[in-house]
Amino acid sequence: MTVMTSKPSIRTVWNRLQFSLSVTGVSLFAAAFMAVVGNAALWQSVLTLMPLSFANFGFLLAEAVFLLATIHLFIAPFALRWLLKPVLIVLFFSTASAAYFMDAYGTIIDSSMIQNVVETDVKEATELLTLRLVVYLLLFGLLPSLLLLRTTIRFPTLAKALLGRVIAIVLTVAAIAGAIASHYKDFSLIGREHKELRMLMNPVYPIYAVGQFLFASEAGPAVIEKIGEDATRARAASGHERKMLVFFVVGETARAANFSLNGYDRETNPELATLPLLNFKTTYSCGTTTAISVRCMFSNLGRDNFNRDKADAREGVLDVLQRAGVAVLWRDNNSGCKGACDRVANEALDTLQLPELCHDGECFDDVLLHQLQDKLDAATTDTFIVMHQKGSHGPAYYKRTPAEFKRFLPECTDANVQNCDRQSIINAYDNTLLYTDHILASLIAVLQKNAANFDTAFVYVSDHGESLGENNLYLHGFPYAIAPEEQKRVPLLMWFSPGIESRLGLDRACLQKRAEQPASHDNLFHSFLGLFDVRTSVYKAELDLFAGCRTSPVP
Repeated sequence: MTVMTSKPSIRTVWNRLQFSLSVTGVSLFAAAFMAVVGNAALWQSVLTLMPLSFANFGFLLAEAVFLLATIHLFIAPFALRWLLKPVLIVLFFSTASAAYFMDAYGTIIDSSMIQNVVETDVKEATELLTLRLVVYLLLFGLLPSLLLLRTTIRFPTLAKALLGRVIAIVLTVAAIAGAIASHYKDFSLIGREHKELRMLMNPVYPIYAVGQFLFASEAGPAVIEKIGEDATRARAASGHERKMLVFFVVGETARAANFSLNGYDRETNPELATLPLLNFKTTYSCGTTTAISVRCMFSNLGRDNFNRDKADAREGVLDVLQRAGVAVLWRDNNSGCKGACDRVANEALDTLQLPELCHDGECFDDVLLHQLQDKLDAATTDTFIVMHQKGSHGPAYYKRTPAEFKRFLPECTDANVQNCDRQSIINAYDNTLLYTDHILASLIAVLQKNAANFDTAFVYVSDHGESLGENNLYLHGFPYAIAPEEQKRVPLLMWFSPGIESRLGLDRACLQKRAEQPASHDNLFHSFLGLFDVRTSVYKAELDLFAGCRTSPVP
């Protein structure tokens, strides 16, 4: 007689899967798991500084104890009945997601990155949803959470539990202090010279960054501080036959190093190269994320004093120009103006339904020219138009360019860029710059076409740069103090019509010399006020890129 046996069902296996651990055991196992699977980026950086060797073994062991104890110290206050499991599940998933972005892109999860994530639109966010991210969430988030749910945690009585928490915290602090004391010289020197290491501690620093962001954002400004209330036009439109028209293009993720105008060995700027541009080759951004840089470049706080909450609580250059009588319009093909255009006319172009320009929920940057001439025909006064590009937003660079601008091949067509070889990633990125070159040249052509009615000027600057595999880093968003040059050095280009040069008394040779000197986003606020001859107490001539090259300075 044959006995038939069947394989146990998943439900049966699940019901049989049972563990029993003390609360301390669960806390330590969870901390060890997060220290191992969530900190590959940290260990890679540490091992670069202190390679695995007999001489370094003691420090590396102390670093492991320090990391484990720090994570455990973070968990210990929550090691209470009904609280520990939910907290650990949240930590498992946050550790998994942070580990993915740090491992895949070299990203540091700080408060500005959290802000950037919150302000990103759905289309941009979906580009980061890759199969590798799903694997991380399943293996490092879901799997330990399921095992935790099948674990019976043995909690002592309330009095013993509270005493136990105190003892656990004291011992954990002692372990941290002991680890540091055992190799104080190494910890102090490395900690002083490489402060970025603390930002790689997962999940401690990402959770801390979320707290920073929430604490800073919980109360928005009740009243917007006005600036430049005394703003007037020093030489108003009266007396001039033509109105002033200025286009300011805010680029996205374009780095100066890959502009052929700056010596890059690929021709990424063939159309702009034929125009008489001012090229400020050494220009630095205010930040390394869109959320910071876009807000900062329209503020008069400057990078050294910039704080997003301060900026959100006060007006910017667009408000001052508008107060002085300049018509201001913001046209956006990105994820918004980050508060810079809240009090001026603005248009969201990326939501337009234009089959020839828009596909899969986003539009090519040609949409910036859509019905632009109609806006100019309706202008009745001096006008300042800001255009926010989609530009080179990654990691899906290939989505930013129409087929006719895919000159550099093969290009990476995977949002999970680590699946592509580095050259194909660079190819896709360079194609976006080639397309940007075309957009910028087309906008200048619009200004030239309108020369009979306007004295015109054009300014282009990117919000921040991009890492393309240098030192195994990709994308952007590193804290500014440790960000690589590629994420901070951006292109700044200008074009002036003969009419506006004459009108403002601009010395072309002087401007060319000024373009050879360093510049930054800090110059924009004051340069735009100077360009429109705005007289106000918040204007600083020393930060105006044009002030020293005018035969008749702003009074």
